[in-house]
Amino acid sequence: MEDGTNKSNEVSHIEKVPANTLLKIEEDIKKNDLGKARDRLHGLIATYPDELELRRKLGDIYYELKYPSMAGRYWYLEKNKTPEMQHACIEFEKSMGNNPFQIVRALKFKGDKEILKNLEFSDNFSPVQKKVTEKLLEEPEDSVIDKLLVVGCLSVIFGTIVFAFIGVYSFVKWIL
Repeated sequence: MEDGTNKSNEVSHIEKVPANTLLKIEEDIKKNDLGKARDRLHGLIATYPDELELRRKLGDIYYELKYPSMAGRYWYLEKNKTPEMQHACIEFEKSMGNNPFQIVRALKFKGDKEILKNLEFSDNFSPVQKKVTEKLLEEPEDSVIDKLLVVGCLSVIFGTIVFAFIGVYSFVKWIL
């Protein structure tokens, strides 16, 4: 009975994604046009960030394209990992220097954090994964670089406005 409930919840999630786009992705995979399927999945993940099934499919495509660390990036949030998925996730962690902060940034998960609480990653998978999970569940804070970027942009805008007024003032003064 519980399996039927889980499947109906999964189906209701997948129904949010346009069926015709999913069919096009499947056709692209059958035609071995993995680049096009990859691009379509990237677009769907940006639009439907809560759909972890899309991430799994994208990981499958990257694995098929022989990019295990990229496959690991998209399989990282997968609950039941196969040995290939586990290996790819470890490759992904290594490519990020086993740095949880960089891994979180690379995952680019913009979905509902409640979904991540329900995943319950296995404790024996990777020591880095627990730290990554904690960082994913934290509220995002602006880094110093982000704050400096905002201040820099505002300074440029303010400077442009000031110089425009000085230019207009000088032009009017020159004419009169």
